[in-house]
Amino acid sequence: MPVTRLLSLILSLKRNTLQWTPERKPTPTMTQNRPSILDRIATLEPAPPWDLTAVIFTVIASFVGVVAAVAMIQTWFGDRPSSLLSAWTLASLIMLVVVLQTRRTPNQRAALRLDSMRVSLPLLLVLNIGVAMALDVLSLGVTRQFLPAPELLSLAQQPETAAWVFGVLLMVLAQPLGEEMVFRGVAQPALRSALGAWGGLFASALAYGVFHLLTYPPTYTGVSQETALWYGLVLPVLQGLVFAVNRAATGSTRAAIIAHAAFGVFALLKVFILVR
Repeated sequence: MPVTRLLSLILSLKRNTLQWTPERKPTPTMTQNRPSILDRIATLEPAPPWDLTAVIFTVIASFVGVVAAVAMIQTWFGDRPSSLLSAWTLASLIMLVVVLQTRRTPNQRAALRLDSMRVSLPLLLVLNIGVAMALDVLSLGVTRQFLPAPELLSLAQQPETAAWVFGVLLMVLAQPLGEEMVFRGVAQPALRSALGAWGGLFASALAYGVFHLLTYPPTYTGVSQETALWYGLVLPVLQGLVFAVNRAATGSTRAAIIAHAAFGVFALLKVFILVR
């Protein structure tokens, strides 16, 4: 009798083993397909609660703030490198205030897209510093000149302590906050809604480049007009395109601000190398 029971148990275990199949665990690719960066860029977000007229007003108000700040600071403190850099720092902060004060409602603040990013901060910094280096190599190849950014030209010529302080404040804090809030927070979503995903992207970069040309004139000495135009307009347009891609790919203006700050760090390091 024990032998019969043992045989029955063995047959039962064998039958259950043949019928059992391991459960397949779902993989990320089985559950969802993550969109590529190009798909993210090509995807339009909801139209912001302002139109192109409001964008034009914001850009003009920002430029007027720059002119007023430069005139006021240079009248008080003279035409020194630190005066010009402090005026541009003040003007960039005025740009930030203009955007925030003219967009106070919850819907307007949400459309500025200051929420969290889809990428880690260290990765974003490393990627954008790498792109900044690549654009600098491109500039060297095109112009055969290793020149500082136009807004840091006075610092490169007279590297005094006060100029360095305001240079760091401008390039790493004030300029990224002010300019990205205007061109990526306000202008880019409206332009993309009006001109399409890619058309708006390039239009925001072009507007940014023209603004830079007028705000930070490339007053280099001993260089050709083509070189001055490259550093004063073409390179800012390319940089603006990089910031626009950061904004579109992550869905966050905060990413564009950080990308701009990374470019600012690289620009400061470049000046430090030039003046040594």
